[in-house]
Amino acid sequence: MAKFSNHIIILVAFFLATTIAMKPEIPTLETIYQCQTYFGQECGMQVYDRLFGTNVSDLPTNCCYKLVQMGYPCHTRLTVATAKSPKHEKEGLKEILVKSDEIFEKCDEATYPGNILYLAKCIQKIGTDCGDEVSKHIVSDGNVSKQCCKKLVKMGQDCHDNLAKALIRIPELRAVDATQIVEKSKKIFQYCQKS
Repeated sequence: MAKFSNHIIILVAFFLATTIAMKPEIPTLETIYQCQTYFGQECGMQVYDRLFGTNVSDLPTNCCYKLVQMGYPCHTRLTVATAKSPKHEKEGLKEILVKSDEIFEKCDEATYPGNILYLAKCIQKIGTDCGDEVSKHIVSDGNVSKQCCKKLVKMGQDCHDNLAKALIRIPELRAVDATQIVEKSKKIFQYCQKS
């Protein structure tokens, strides 16, 4: 009987050791300061007014793009930090978080790029090479080649707008202002229509 329990102990020890050793590395959460930087003061005040003030209207579209681009974890962290501040500690955290979620969901819906099958068809129309070229020039400066401009116009404005919305949701592009992405994508499409 003693040998059986020794085997159990060894097995449990082995299991714990391998579980701890194989524990996936959890990415560090961004600081509140980083989240604020992504979102900006103007849009931060817009959200604040809807969470703690009397404004019940939807967020302006440019702030919705920035909110979705910043991401839900940052949005929630900023909301909790503000709600726990001495100025708001008497207000119910649960109600504030419900409002916060409603704001994010409305913005997510307003800036939603379309379903994945629709976007895949759009990418198929323009091709991956031209799609990469267009998205590169949306994020950085430069013009799109005539060949890719033709494909872009043929793909259509609706596809282009929705692919730009999808581009905004890429976490690696948080440092690029979402409003600028939308404006540049419109300018590129207009440029291509004239070419």
